[in-house]
Amino acid sequence: MNKIWQNYEKGMAVFDNCHSPTVQSQWLALKDEIGEFVREPNASEIWDIVHATGRLLYKLIGIPLYLLAYPTVRKHSQRFEEYGCIRSLRNCEGKCCGKNS
Repeated sequence: MNKIWQNYEKGMAVFDNCHSPTVQSQWLALKDEIGEFVREPNASEIWDIVHATGRLLYKLIGIPLYLLAYPTVRKHSQRFEEYGCIRSLRNCEGKCCGKNS
């Protein structure tokens, strides 16, 4: 469990370093997750919405509610461990991807 949290924290730090986590960027990320759910409704997308909502609320109130979305936390942790990016290979923008970035 500790390794999951460590990889998640590292991965999110790398991602946030390349994509500044502003209120506006977190709002846009939430809208994107909702759009993904509308296009392809499934439980994973619901957890991604919870995670994105938590990240937005963290910017607004300072409470890390995004950690409640454990399935997404675990998914980001696994991706970061595998290829150095929290995003899926399909959605990677070429920034912060790869262990050498």
